[in-house]
Amino acid sequence: MRSLRTLAVAAAASTLALAAVAGEIKTDLPGGVGTERQLIQKDEPTSAGSFDGTWMYVNRDMHFALWVRTKDGAEQVKIQYQSLANPEAFETDWEGKALYYMAGSPVNFELKLGPSTTDRILGKWLWDLAIDSTTRRESADVVIYRTGFGRTLLMDFQNYEKTITERGKNRIMKAPVVWNWVKISNRELLWEELPF
Repeated sequence: MRSLRTLAVAAAASTLALAAVAGEIKTDLPGGVGTERQLIQKDEPTSAGSFDGTWMYVNRDMHFALWVRTKDGAEQVKIQYQSLANPEAFETDWEGKALYYMAGSPVNFELKLGPSTTDRILGKWLWDLAIDSTTRRESADVVIYRTGFGRTLLMDFQNYEKTITERGKNRIMKAPVVWNWVKISNRELLWEELPF
């Protein structure tokens, strides 16, 4: 198990180190110093590799696994999520849908796939949570494509919007969001096998 994790981490590091030069997109988000603005980097698409297999996205607040398979000529996805900030977690079916409970209230998640080609998948991301008088709704049009040498995946959340409603007041956040996933295996690995 340890050697699998070491191999996966080494593969991810070498893939990221050899990735093609990324294009930069300026945003209106503050960069933290003076009038600087954040830049979002998007690697160039590639036709190398395939979508099928196990992908992983990790940041300081969450872990995601994405399984992709081709069935009857169409891409299908399954996602598993684990928050590191609270007890929220879910796993979808192969239609990209999950219904789970948080503090006794139902939560709906869906990554609904639209048209796709061998090198690009389009979809719609919807995540709705309502607990007492607080609601959270995330929505985006998602464009997914492989980058680097086909061992990384870019998930571009276009038109991303997150609305949090507390005590009847809405806070709406709109921002460019891009996640870079790393391919862990061409097979469908178990969550427990992932090198988190």
